[in-house]
Amino acid sequence: AVVSTQSTGQPLFGLDKEKIDELYKHGAFLIVDDMPKGTEFGVDYASWSIGPKFRGLKMIPPGLHFVFYSAVSKEGTVAPRTGFFHCFREKEVLVKRYDAKQETLLESDTQYEPRDLDTQLAPYPYQHYQRWCSLTTHVTTTTVTRVQPQCHLIQAATPLLSNPHAAQDVARATTVEDKLDANFIQDDTQIMRFSKVDKKSATAGFSATQLTQYYMDTTTSLDSLIEQSGSEDELLGELQISFIVFLLGHVYSAFDQWKRLTDTICRASQSLSQRPNFYKNFIRTLHFHLKETPSDFFVDIVSRNNFLVTTLKLLFEGLREEEGVVEELRNRGEKFRTHLEK
Repeated sequence: AVVSTQSTGQPLFGLDKEKIDELYKHGAFLIVDDMPKGTEFGVDYASWSIGPKFRGLKMIPPGLHFVFYSAVSKEGTVAPRTGFFHCFREKEVLVKRYDAKQETLLESDTQYEPRDLDTQLAPYPYQHYQRWCSLTTHVTTTTVTRVQPQCHLIQAATPLLSNPHAAQDVARATTVEDKLDANFIQDDTQIMRFSKVDKKSATAGFSATQLTQYYMDTTTSLDSLIEQSGSEDELLGELQISFIVFLLGHVYSAFDQWKRLTDTICRASQSLSQRPNFYKNFIRTLHFHLKETPSDFFVDIVSRNNFLVTTLKLLFEGLREEEGVVEELRNRGEKFRTHLEK
């Protein structure tokens, strides 16, 4: 079998022959060499435990996709997930080779005629495609290039390097945990490069009143994030990538970034009247994020009065009370609030 019976769905369910022919004619191909049987392999919203004949995917809709995989030991232990973004061109044939020692996919110069491997290529899980598109409306290749690790691989467990200054750092550490951590450092080439706001620089010279306003209203932080990312759309694209990398890539630091961005955007009350289109798109983006959040996770958020409850409350208050907010944005915010309270 190309994929095992544990596949998360029926890849071509609901497609007529005309649509299938169109996808085969214009879609892209991902060919994978040497990937072991039993590896967990996925793209966008679907994943499989692959069979011995699996050689990759066919009929991939042109555009951005997230490919991920996890090695599985003979004992059934699943390794941390590794993934990568790729913007597939129409009819592109992307070839990768699995390196068992590194447990990762590497670039390959091997060339194939996809039709020769047709029976060994799994169709793209098209039944999930619209869901995937709803999460990537603002993501561009520029966004991906800007925030992905320099190595282009997104890893749930980031490898650590030996700290060349371990002796000095261990000596300065005050707890056993800190002493252990001091022996290692992160490899900067393998971590996400999310936008950051230097709060100390942003508030330099502020009076006590200005500092209070700054931490109550995050407009200054939001302006800094938009400037840093390049545009409003690029910041929303980063918000979407952080959600995808957490949800599908299992990278917890991406969830932290999603929380930081969401909190900053929700609390920037003055921006509600200054950036109406940005906030309309933000509400739409957040709607799809919460739609994809597991129901038990959302219940946990609500029951524990998590940050999301507090920040959304501030957003809705701002939409109601802030002067100069356009009516269309107020209405969209009210509909979103009503939807969440159902």
